[in-house]
Amino acid sequence: MEAATVSKEIDAAATAAGFTKDPSIGTVGPEVKECKVDWVVDDPGKSADPKKSFADTIAGLVEAGWTEGKSERKGYANVKIVTKGDWEVRGAADLDKGIKAVVFAGTNTSSECLPILIADLGNSKKH
Repeated sequence: MEAATVSKEIDAAATAAGFTKDPSIGTVGPEVKECKVDWVVDDPGKSADPKKSFADTIAGLVEAGWTEGKSERKGYANVKIVTKGDWEVRGAADLDKGIKAVVFAGTNTSSECLPILIADLGNSKKH
């Protein structure tokens, strides 16, 4: 599955759930564009019920053939993982008091992409 397909499936599930994408955030560099997808929600607090919209986005991905994996709490964020083929999407939602944030980050875990993603991670630590 291509990154563009993953992005379209996240977009379809998230917009059906009431979220809109923030066009200014979430672009990945050209060196990782086939291995990584970021979809950042624009002002999740303006959704009528952002927690429900987050749950509905995950449910929409499951309806599109994604397999729901583990859920966990990381700091202030609730994280839910779905997988399909070599792709893993982590949905993270910090919807408590204060700043609200929701991000869906997809990574291709194939043997072709892992070295690219590791190199990208190393490059981002240098900046």
